[in-house]
This record gives sequence, structure tokens and C-alpha cells, in this order.
Amino acid sequence: MAQYGHLTTLDAAECRLLLATRTFGRVGWNSASGVQILPVSYGVVDDLIVFRTAAGSPLAQLVQPVEVSFQVDDLDPETSTGWSVLLHGMSGAPVASLPENMPFPWPPGDRPIVVGILPDHYAGRSIAAI
Repeated sequence: MAQYGHLTTLDAAECRLLLATRTFGRVGWNSASGVQILPVSYGVVDDLIVFRTAAGSPLAQLVQPVEVSFQVDDLDPETSTGWSVLLHGMSGAPVASLPENMPFPWPPGDRPIVVGILPDHYAGRSIAAI
């Protein structure tokens, strides 16, 4: 079987650029009740990943420093292309201001708690099947 596609590793600068083009990702961490992986609407301020959450939600515990992973993807089934960025870092980073284009969280209700994630490692890949 012939292989015509390609898989490319993305450097940290490319990963940061791609993160800034999206507003929806997943944050994962080890909580007291086990591994959590939850979707969030996010923005980027400098190198910080920023999102809002409700008091009492599992995400609210991330205002304290916790080791986290954050993933964002873009896939196009019609062209068989896409990319994925995974970063590791610490939550609980101070957020001086929200991004100008900060998306509203999708769930209804008040989301007054702001969480900042400071990345310390980026990994990314792009793929094209053709």
C-alpha cells in the first residue's frame, strides 16, 4: 500500500500561533476524583491560556497551581488534513486582563472565575493524507 501523506512536527512557535487561531479546547488534569478532561472556550493573552468557569465546577479548582495539559485540534475530513497542539503547564497563573476577543463560555450561567494556564512545553503535529 502506497503512502502519499505526511506528518509534520510543529515547533513551539507554530503551536503558539495555532493556539491563537481557535477558541475551543480541552484541559486535562489529575483531580482528587481522578483524571478530568473537560472542554473550555478560551482566549490567549501573551503566552497564557485563559478561560472562565463557574464557582463549584471541577474547573474552578484550577485557580490553584495544578499541572495540566491543554489540547486544541483542527481537522478537515474532506481534505484529510489537520493539526493538533498539546501543551503542558501549570494552572493558577495570574491573569492581568482578559483577551479582547475572549469568547463567552458555551454553558449558560455566570462564569466569574478566571483561570490562567502558563505553558512550559508545546508539542504539535500537522497531517495531510494526500
